[in-house]
Amino acid sequence: MKKNTYTCAYMFRKLYRSKFHFLFILWIIPGFLPQKTLAQTIANWTFNSILTGTPGLFNTVTPAGFSTGVPVHSFNGGTEYFGENGWPSGTLNTGMYLQFSLTPLIGYQLDINNLVLRMRRSNTGSPSGSGPTAWSLRSSLDGFTTDIATGSMTHNYADYSITPGSGFINMYTTVVFRLYGYNSSTGTGGSSRLVMDNIRVNGIGYLLPVRLGAFAAAVAGENVQLSWYVNHTEKNNRYHVERSTDGINFNMITVVTEMTDAAEKKYAYTDLPASLAGIEQLFYRLRLVNNTGAGTYSNIVTVKIKSSQLPIKTVIINNQLHITGIFTDSDSYQAALYTVSGQAITRVSFTVTTGNHSFVFNLYKLLPSNCIIRLVNSKGYEKSVLSSAR
Repeated sequence: MKKNTYTCAYMFRKLYRSKFHFLFILWIIPGFLPQKTLAQTIANWTFNSILTGTPGLFNTVTPAGFSTGVPVHSFNGGTEYFGENGWPSGTLNTGMYLQFSLTPLIGYQLDINNLVLRMRRSNTGSPSGSGPTAWSLRSSLDGFTTDIATGSMTHNYADYSITPGSGFINMYTTVVFRLYGYNSSTGTGGSSRLVMDNIRVNGIGYLLPVRLGAFAAAVAGENVQLSWYVNHTEKNNRYHVERSTDGINFNMITVVTEMTDAAEKKYAYTDLPASLAGIEQLFYRLRLVNNTGAGTYSNIVTVKIKSSQLPIKTVIINNQLHITGIFTDSDSYQAALYTVSGQAITRVSFTVTTGNHSFVFNLYKLLPSNCIIRLVNSKGYEKSVLSSAR
């Protein structure tokens, strides 16, 4: 069985590196990806005298464990794990939790479909049932500020199934979960415990397609600085940089050829359009070409060579985040997307110099109809807008 598993993974890699994989750039073709119905267990913690978990084929997991804020944590009978004492009798205490995490392997991504928590509070005391009567699950995606799910628990074991939502699809980095217990009550002679029997995370892991992460243009004096980065590029892929004065008719101004395979690669090019006298606005795009000659185009970015002080604008169009305008601070910026209820969806980071910039970020997330875009930098600049996903 192990041999067959690795053979399948090897064949999938071969297909990924064939001439067909370049079709994934910018647009993911659903037929090439595993269907959501193929979800399986990608993490499992049994707590059978051990805190380490069992990962899926395409990810790792960390040991589960209670925070230092929980005074006592121990195994019971070798088949369950508990945290004892200190659980708040009122609202949750952010310093008291059970923590576990998953990390996709390099070159892979995870879709988390649901989590199943098998747990109870203590069955000791008179009447039976000491410990937290309520629970909350949160994650590192928003700094553990928003409940993914909440519920109540009794002194009998139950399976609590949680669907975390679209924010947990297409995950490329570690996600940490924290389970909080609160509204604790203790019967006479009872021990205040939150008891875990099993944690199971279901989903899928699969190879990342080649993707253009971002393409940006910025005015620097009389020149235009172009930059872009791609994920999972291969040797001999080519990037044709094209320029237009009307946004319709484009001419190639340079070709960049990839010299190595890379999980992520960043590129930069300086255009010198000084000969275009009288032009106030330029348009740029990339044509990405693979070894067989098949290619596709990036989004178009626009820069104003001569412009007044335009405010920074953020908007979502065709699942892309557009950020344009005059930046008065040379700084690192972060743009975060939230649902209207405040749940984090995704975030991107970028660095700018003072001047007119235009960025377009591809958002590989399922977006709700309305999103809040929050743009901040380290110098106190902050702007939040409500944008409809168009």
